[in-house]
Amino acid sequence: MDTDATRTLVEQFLDARASNDATAIGSLVSDNAVWAPPVGAGMGTFEGRDAVVAALTGGAAGAILKMDTVDRTVHKLVVEGDTAVAFQHMTAELVKGGTYSNEYAWRYTCADGKITRLDEYADTIHAFKQMGLLDK
Repeated sequence: MDTDATRTLVEQFLDARASNDATAIGSLVSDNAVWAPPVGAGMGTFEGRDAVVAALTGGAAGAILKMDTVDRTVHKLVVEGDTAVAFQHMTAELVKGGTYSNEYAWRYTCADGKITRLDEYADTIHAFKQMGLLDK
């Protein structure tokens, strides 16, 4: 894909994520999409449109974060050819109480008008401490 098409696709995806719209997200990722969360999160990868969409819309974090409170702010979107990288900040209320806040980088790989791979990078130690999964 060329840079302009990739930018448009990823901007649409980011809008769909902002509203946690599973239908829109599903329309933007390929049948064989792969989401690779941070290795330190210990979740492995999610493969296939249905698994990716389910995980992204609450299946991966819904037990920890109140999904209706998630707010993502994209600081910068860098796009070249079939690849885009979004730098963003995310906040949410924790199910157990308190607030979650972390910085993220997401790399999106695109082909044939769809996102085929999502690679997520975040400080998992910082995240786990806020979630009460590690001692502060």
